[in-house]
Amino acid sequence: MIRCIVVLFEIVICYLLQSSVFPWFEMAGVVPNILLILVVSTAFFKGQNAGVLTGFLSGLLMDFCIGDVIGLFAALYMFIGYFNGYAVKIFDKDDYLLPLGMVTASELVYSILYYIFMILLRGKLNLGYYFFHVTVPRTIYTVLVSILFYKIFQKLHLLLLRWENKEKK
Repeated sequence: MIRCIVVLFEIVICYLLQSSVFPWFEMAGVVPNILLILVVSTAFFKGQNAGVLTGFLSGLLMDFCIGDVIGLFAALYMFIGYFNGYAVKIFDKDDYLLPLGMVTASELVYSILYYIFMILLRGKLNLGYYFFHVTVPRTIYTVLVSILFYKIFQKLHLLLLRWENKEKK
């Protein structure tokens, strides 16, 4: 129960940071995707089910606040949470390269799928421009910010894990 409350709190805080704080630190016209970092880290620590649930709730919040189509962000984040959840079996909690690599891959997949569903279907066919002026800078910025945020999420998840184990005894 405490974990659910903490994850909901993380989603709200990450959304607020992504939508109201980081626009002040915009670089190359993009802001980092903090919710994606949260979904990836939750999937790494708790597996596919937690990744899908966190992705769904994060995406639903984005859909209700800024989305044109309800369910698009939820589906994208669920997809990312599901496939990152596979790494829970091979993931070492002290490893930082695998999560950074998965954040990079997830951001690239997210950007390409977002382009297909929101931009390409509206008749704008300039994939090269979108890729080099939006996707690449956003991916780089998200990965750089994920170094800090992943460490915070890691400490929080490990603290919750210790608390849950202590409570079971």
